[in-house]
Amino acid sequence: MIDGTGTAKNRWIPAAAVGTAAVLACVGAVWGYHVGHTGSVGVNLPKTDDPAVLAECANLVHALPADLEGKHRRGVVGTDPHVKQRAAVWGSPTTTLRCGVNEPPAIVVGGPDYTPLTNQYANMGDTAHLNWLIQLGSDSVTFTTTDRAVYVEVTVPFDDDVQKAAASNALVDLAPTIVKTIPNKSGRFVDDPMS
Repeated sequence: MIDGTGTAKNRWIPAAAVGTAAVLACVGAVWGYHVGHTGSVGVNLPKTDDPAVLAECANLVHALPADLEGKHRRGVVGTDPHVKQRAAVWGSPTTTLRCGVNEPPAIVVGGPDYTPLTNQYANMGDTAHLNWLIQLGSDSVTFTTTDRAVYVEVTVPFDDDVQKAAASNALVDLAPTIVKTIPNKSGRFVDDPMS
């Protein structure tokens, strides 16, 4: 610092102030990381007012696990008034489940995007099996149920080929909850007695 006579003077900053600034910087960095990995995530959903869809999605979302493939569940926000009953996300980058989505155009028979010969399907689950349409993006894979009365979509991000190959592991964890809360297209749940 230079005083009014042009002479340089040293100005000491108390060590406590430096220490406090360092602590605040660390807390800010940790908080920013925490919010980025645990804060609420915006999710867009197609509009629906169907009470059956809303009830089934709410049952599903309520029953979903707190952790999925080592990722902790986060809050969701969005313009849909039922977003908290229709969507769930885990981790960062987020694995996203959306319930009550539209039927994928690729499986709409006779539709302009119907591509039965190029669609990839999988029957995945450990003890509960579901049929999924697989749609590969540049940095994520989207899986959509094809055999449920309400369509459920799960998007899993990946950074490399190893993560891409492991993306379907989330489906194994989610399948038992989906089949217990969302009936198949004939209205049956997995544990309904055969008649």
